[in-house]
Amino acid sequence: LGESEKCVEDDESRVPIHIVTAASQLPVDFLEPSPQSKLVIDFDCEGVDLCRKGTLCVMQLAFSDAVYLVDAIEGGEELSIACKLALESNYITKVIHDCKRDSEALYFQFGIKLNNVVDTQELMKHWV
Repeated sequence: LGESEKCVEDDESRVPIHIVTAASQLPVDFLEPSPQSKLVIDFDCEGVDLCRKGTLCVMQLAFSDAVYLVDAIEGGEELSIACKLALESNYITKVIHDCKRDSEALYFQFGIKLNNVVDTQELMKHWV
């Protein structure tokens, strides 16, 4: 009885994970940032030799109600550029750990300048 209850509780606390290959699969509030719907998301990038000369493969966007794995390989440059407005927006706070290489990859591959970033690695320098 205790074990089955635990499984149900675990299932109920999970957020959906979406594999994104087209901009239409992302939330409108993300694609069209506005001061009326300020967002805070967790953000991270994965890739091969991720930096100015590497290859961005996946952008991870974690919202309070869902996680979106943006497939930059399958979705191509069109999908990555669709995220540009949001990633450069002052109305969306991006929480990330060590954004240097992610930021380089986004800028040199897609011309995206990350803005309104909270870098937890930088915060740790002030707490330690």
